[in-house]
Amino acid sequence: MHATPVTSARLILPRLAKACKEITEYAAQFGIRTMVENHGFYVQDSERVEKLYAAVDNKNFGLLTDMGNFLCADEDPASAFTRVAPYAYYVHAKDFIVKPFTDADPGGSFRSRGGKYLRGTIVGHGNVPIKQCMYQLKRAGYDDCISIEFEGMEPVFDALRIGLANLKKYWAEV
Repeated sequence: MHATPVTSARLILPRLAKACKEITEYAAQFGIRTMVENHGFYVQDSERVEKLYAAVDNKNFGLLTDMGNFLCADEDPASAFTRVAPYAYYVHAKDFIVKPFTDADPGGSFRSRGGKYLRGTIVGHGNVPIKQCMYQLKRAGYDDCISIEFEGMEPVFDALRIGLANLKKYWAEV
């Protein structure tokens, strides 16, 4: 009998936390802070990321919070970001256009854990509530770098220019 994805993630957490703790303790002696991104199978949703953060329990360890990646786990980005913003060491602003599982494959997309279609787009043009995520960052006291992680089909320089303007505008408004 094979373990379910949820069981596998629960079982791997102690091993993953131990490895992260060893790395962060080693890195601390060189003045390097370590972090993990909400990305991939084991640590993509906010509950798992928060559990990993708590298990590592080291002031030198934080999170690289990616606004868009929560959609990959079919999680509401605003709720997820509210949960993890206090642990943010670094932030990726990323946006996706979301199409329901029942729609035809729109092309140029990939599927979330639950089967929704996701396609990267310009920050502020998709379904990620970027402004609300930025509000949660400010509320948590974050005042550091935010990078744009663009995975869309639009021309890159135009997408980055527009996305950066949106980020600046949203930050000023919250």
